[in-house]
Amino acid sequence: MGHVNNRVEIKYDITGSTFDRVHQIDFIVIDNMGNIVYPDSVSGDIGRKVPARKNNKIIWDIYKEFDVVYGDFQPQIILDGSAKYGIKGGPENAIFSLLVPGLGDYFVADHKNMRIKPYYKTAFTYGLLGLSLAAKLNREQIPPVMSPPGWYYGADGLIYKDDWWVSKIERTDYWLFAHDAEIFLGIGIAAWLTDLIWVARQGVKNNKIRSALFDNLSLVPVERGFVLSFAYNF
Repeated sequence: MGHVNNRVEIKYDITGSTFDRVHQIDFIVIDNMGNIVYPDSVSGDIGRKVPARKNNKIIWDIYKEFDVVYGDFQPQIILDGSAKYGIKGGPENAIFSLLVPGLGDYFVADHKNMRIKPYYKTAFTYGLLGLSLAAKLNREQIPPVMSPPGWYYGADGLIYKDDWWVSKIERTDYWLFAHDAEIFLGIGIAAWLTDLIWVARQGVKNNKIRSALFDNLSLVPVERGFVLSFAYNF
């Protein structure tokens, strides 16, 4: 997708279909709040009877619909009215991320297009929880002791003489730094919860898009083997 003469230009390919077939192409836009926009000022290879070929083009005269454009817009091209292209599952898939951090991402989004891959989330979360466990196991609690009178090395390396019994308070010998296990655990749990929330929100957005498509588009059965792809940069 490019920005040319105050218009948005989207190029896409239809491959895997026979060249004598035509298809239904619909175009919607999703803003950063999850709202669905059906652009009116569009032209090009859109609607019914779009041939299966490469370098199809849709032109959106965006400034005819909006005086000011701000925020992020996600273009969505629908092939033959099928909601299966680019629209995955709902918020119930958060249960998979509850079992394994990052797992639910595969069911609500295309992981190939994600900047933070699901397996990054899995490795990061489990890595932090592993560090938390290691820090806890390598921690040593030094109990309080009574030291008898005598000569002792001080913290400054000098030798001191105590004439009385001295009580040394209980202390913790941490593995890496003070409260290391708790910090690692807190960050790991926060990362896990963040993924759960993201999957749930993405699932809600998917359901809204799917509902809007069924309400506004005429659905056509899709034959197997079609692949629609498009690249964009705004």
